[in-house]
Amino acid sequence: MHHVTKVHFGPLLAEVRTKVDSKRPLLRYLVDKREGLRNIHPKELLSSDFSCLHSPYSLPDLSDAVELILSFAKAGKKILLYGDRDSDGVSSTCLLAFFLKSHKEFSNINLEVMVSSESDPYGLCKEALVKIKKVKPDLLVTLDFGSSQADEIEELTNTGIQVIVLDHHEVPVRIPTNCALVNPRRTDSIYPEKKICTAVLSFKLVSAILFRLSDEYGRVYVKTEVEEGSEKTSLVYFRNGIKIKEESLLSFSLDEKSILPYPEDFVTPIPVDTERKLFFYQCSKIPDFFSSLEEETDLAGIGTITDMMPLIGENRHFVKLALNSLTKLYAGDKKRKGLSELLRELKLSPQGVTTKDLGWSIGPVLNSAGRMGKTEEAVSLLLSETATDAKTKAKQLLSINEERKERTKRNMDRVERYFARKPERTTKEIVFCYEPDMEPGVSGIVATRMVDTYKKPAIFLAPDNGDARGSIRSYDKENVLELLESLSHHFLHFGGHPEAGGFSIQIDKIPAFEAELYDAAGKWLAQDKERENTHSIETDFTVLTEEMGERLLKEWKDLEPFGQGNPDIKLAIRNAKAIHLTPLSGGKHVRFHLIGSGSLKYMIWNKGEEFQKFMSGHGSFDLVGSLEENFYQGRTTLQFIVEWFGIAAENSTQSN
Repeated sequence: MHHVTKVHFGPLLAEVRTKVDSKRPLLRYLVDKREGLRNIHPKELLSSDFSCLHSPYSLPDLSDAVELILSFAKAGKKILLYGDRDSDGVSSTCLLAFFLKSHKEFSNINLEVMVSSESDPYGLCKEALVKIKKVKPDLLVTLDFGSSQADEIEELTNTGIQVIVLDHHEVPVRIPTNCALVNPRRTDSIYPEKKICTAVLSFKLVSAILFRLSDEYGRVYVKTEVEEGSEKTSLVYFRNGIKIKEESLLSFSLDEKSILPYPEDFVTPIPVDTERKLFFYQCSKIPDFFSSLEEETDLAGIGTITDMMPLIGENRHFVKLALNSLTKLYAGDKKRKGLSELLRELKLSPQGVTTKDLGWSIGPVLNSAGRMGKTEEAVSLLLSETATDAKTKAKQLLSINEERKERTKRNMDRVERYFARKPERTTKEIVFCYEPDMEPGVSGIVATRMVDTYKKPAIFLAPDNGDARGSIRSYDKENVLELLESLSHHFLHFGGHPEAGGFSIQIDKIPAFEAELYDAAGKWLAQDKERENTHSIETDFTVLTEEMGERLLKEWKDLEPFGQGNPDIKLAIRNAKAIHLTPLSGGKHVRFHLIGSGSLKYMIWNKGEEFQKFMSGHGSFDLVGSLEENFYQGRTTLQFIVEWFGIAAENSTQSN
């Protein structure tokens, strides 16, 4: 509710319905406004299946990774999967482990699974290296870290350990040698998507292994294409679902008879490009290929949502496929016993698992184990082999999540008191908070809430095992890794994404770090010349109170899943009048109705007292927020979540 200086009101629904020539004008209008969606074929926008996914073989070093796993598994050599502690790390590790443990090809595999704990610094720290060397694996697969740790990987390879890295973080100039680095952000990557999470990379590795074990692997197909702008034709060759150059055929030792014609008559349910069509065609010829992969989509979708990947392109399809798979699992498919029991313990809606469930229920529970230093509890649950064991572990994980919530609440109380004592710190370019009594493990959540409150980049730091660990979150489009890089001489370790990073630091270095932070942040933010000094809200539509309801929500439901890159539909209401106001949690939150919108509930979180104070001086007001379905105690209801309230001018407002 704070710091809003401008509200851009979207058009009235009636205006859009009049001006947009479409059977579904609101949906068409929204799609055209969203760069990541507007050029997609309508069928691909509305539906998802495996034909929408790209061949994994365009990922760098993916083929090498497949061959390493197959050869080491066949030889009975020890394979160690070592994953990061967050939800993406846990999801990617368990996805690959579950496949290797359950597929008949790997029935005698010598496999061990490990994950980092909250007490470890990020990635291949010295503690991790000690653990790995103690296990003495022949093959190490790191999941969700490793791209930036060339020295550590080369230290391991020098001892005779072969390494595969599955990671999606930024790739530095120097990358590990003698290592299969599967990362779509590599400059030499031809994979069509750059921003996919590690759980999706695990899925890609699994699908590539299944394809490698089939007769379709290595087959070459040829297609005659008309060259653009002329009547000339040329031959285009494909292998493993990707285009290859004609000169590359020489390395395959093929004769003309072994080259197969492109399946021109084959029709995919959803129109896709030539490469995806061919790969789908090849996969459809492999017995049980898609049924084997369907259950692997669930963890790929969870990782995509919890790691805040943009929900456009392939990520959109992974989430939709995951929701279908999880809904089936929730309805009684017990193959993934651990995940199945977790869904039941969370008491989700029987009507189907939703994107909100992934981001607000399933993901946070899996994340909580790592935050509380108990990552192995999440892994143990997801790899459970019996329903009884899974039920016990699901309850344990939910208990850990409750501990995490309490710790977050205590830290947030301390943050509020901290800034109440030192309000001048909220005027800086970046909001920084550290005190010796802060509790570890939830720094990312607290930093995110600081950003939400102060509308600025934020750093939260807490003591942890003799040192301190911090999280930084961006507010707008700033790249936080650039700031961390400029201050890296203070850190023991640092890393992350452009939007979210983490670091560890010696406690006695914190004063010097903070002293340098504000000047460095000023220079960092000054580099972004287009950054606005004001916070504005863009709304999709301006809606009359009587237009609110389930019928309206259904008009854009096909745009789901909503999230990064495809935000939920933002609605504005003007000149609203509240009735039946009910304070919740001692006034911290508030629920009310609006005159004209029937029984629809409007919710304001964490700003209840401000709203009541505001209401005492205003008879009507403007609102910005989103419609959503809420499942609670066996009932699904519709509610409006308020993001902002105030008195707005036609296209601008002063902050309240």
